[in-house]
Amino acid sequence: MTRFLALLSCIALVACTKASDPTPVADTPPLPADPAAKITVGYVLHGLNEFTQVIKRGAEDAGKELGVEVEVVGPAGFTASEAIGMFEGMTQKKKSGLVVVPMPGELWVKPIQEAMKTGLPVLTSNITSPDSGAESWCGQDEYQSGVILADEMKKALAAAGKKSGTIAVGICAPGVQVLLDRYNGFKKGMEGTAFKVTEPTDVTTESTSNYSAWENMAGKDPNTVAIIGLCSMDLPNLYKLKERNKSTWLIGGYDLSVEVLESVKRGTVQVVLGQHPYLQGYLPVKALVEHLRNGKPLPKGWLDVGTEIVTKENVDTVLPRESDKAEETKWYAADVAKRFPDISGGAKPMPAKR
Repeated sequence: MTRFLALLSCIALVACTKASDPTPVADTPPLPADPAAKITVGYVLHGLNEFTQVIKRGAEDAGKELGVEVEVVGPAGFTASEAIGMFEGMTQKKKSGLVVVPMPGELWVKPIQEAMKTGLPVLTSNITSPDSGAESWCGQDEYQSGVILADEMKKALAAAGKKSGTIAVGICAPGVQVLLDRYNGFKKGMEGTAFKVTEPTDVTTESTSNYSAWENMAGKDPNTVAIIGLCSMDLPNLYKLKERNKSTWLIGGYDLSVEVLESVKRGTVQVVLGQHPYLQGYLPVKALVEHLRNGKPLPKGWLDVGTEIVTKENVDTVLPRESDKAEETKWYAADVAKRFPDISGGAKPMPAKR
């Protein structure tokens, strides 16, 4: 009996040892961690047009490269209430992180803050919303871009033999700070010349009404020597208006669509500034993924994409990238590797208010 009880004790001890052994059974190995599968990024644009499609491509290319889902949405028109509704919908979908083009910035303060209260990281791009508390903004120095535009237009006016006259300016969304910054920079850059820079006239965002607004403006002052558009939809309408009416005023403005670059090549548009919208899509998504996946800190401040000057002299070097999506992806991959090797540590203080 004693030997029998000892045997039972031994069996019980072995059973207890086996039950507490943390080593997994060989035929049921633990599932490997797959953090990439759990990361989903939402990107809300301020509207949909050819310019914002480039932002979309940059964001989606970042998602493909990093193996995460990126959903990009935006209202058909540039309507803030619709964009905010889409942003709130992204929050309810429990995305891992969000990027938004907050136009106008003051209307986006509450939606961004409400999203961040839930623990969602939110980055902004293209347009600032400084009071929202979003840590990172990706874009160009808008005021300085206006100064650059003025400098380039002075060269073009001198080449055309123009020493004085009216420079008419249009603004597609009055009150939006980045556009006012562009205008103020341009006006500053024209100081000391004999040219009269008008106050910015509302030319609206919708393409048809934008064309009509420019048509009304162009014939008002016979002393007009140049017209400046501050938004992406302006130059496509301005060059068509100029060519149809055989006008002689010069054109300057923003954003590198293929049709605008072709008009630069023909000499209809004198100068156009690019703000690398592809990077405004790509960089915030990459920064979010590196933060969510690897724990890297989000950029604190401004990811400066820079301002690109395109005139007739260099347009042929830019057209291949802008007209071929594969070439665009390849060109920007090299640009990111060169200029943004460390996104989380590459931010600057926000551009100074002027």
